[in-house]
Amino acid sequence: MNVSKTKWVRLGDYIEEVDERNYAGTDYPFCGVNKDKKFMPTVTDTNNLDNRKYKLVKLDTFVFSGMQTGRDICIRIALQGNDETILVSPAYTTFKIKDASEVLPQYLFLQFNRLEMDRLGWFLSDGSIRSNLDWDRFTEIKIPLPPLSVQRELVATYERLKQLAETNEA
Repeated sequence: MNVSKTKWVRLGDYIEEVDERNYAGTDYPFCGVNKDKKFMPTVTDTNNLDNRKYKLVKLDTFVFSGMQTGRDICIRIALQGNDETILVSPAYTTFKIKDASEVLPQYLFLQFNRLEMDRLGWFLSDGSIRSNLDWDRFTEIKIPLPPLSVQRELVATYERLKQLAETNEA
C-alpha cells in the first residue's frame, strides 16, 4: 500500500447535505450522537413528541453536530452502518457521500475517528461560549484521499484490528 502520493481534498467537494424528514410519522427509535461517535438512545422524553419533524437516518448517512466541538475537543459525528432507520433531532446536520466510487463512507468515518481530526475541529471551532464548528467550516476540512483500493484496504485493516481488540477484551 503506497500512500505517499495521496492527494488532500476539501471535504465539501465529496459530501452533500440530506434533509429527509419522517413526514409519514413512522415509529423509529430516537437517537443522538455521543462523544464516542456512536448513536445512542436519546435522553429526551419522547412521549407526545411529533416525530414527523425529526430527520431520518438510513444506511451510509452521517450525522454531524458542530455544537460544543471546542468545549469537548471532539467532532460529534456518527455513521449509520446498518439497515436500521433511526430518527435524530432536526438540530443535527445529516449528509451523505456524493459518489461512493470516489470515497467510501467507512473510510471517511475512519478519518473522523482520529484524535488529530478532533483537535482540528477544536481549533476551527468559533470560540463562542458553545464553541461550535459551523457546517461551512466543517466542509472546508481537508482529508487525505487515496485510491478506492487503498481505502478498502485501510477500512478492512481497521475492522480486523477492532475485532481483535473486542475479542481480547472479551
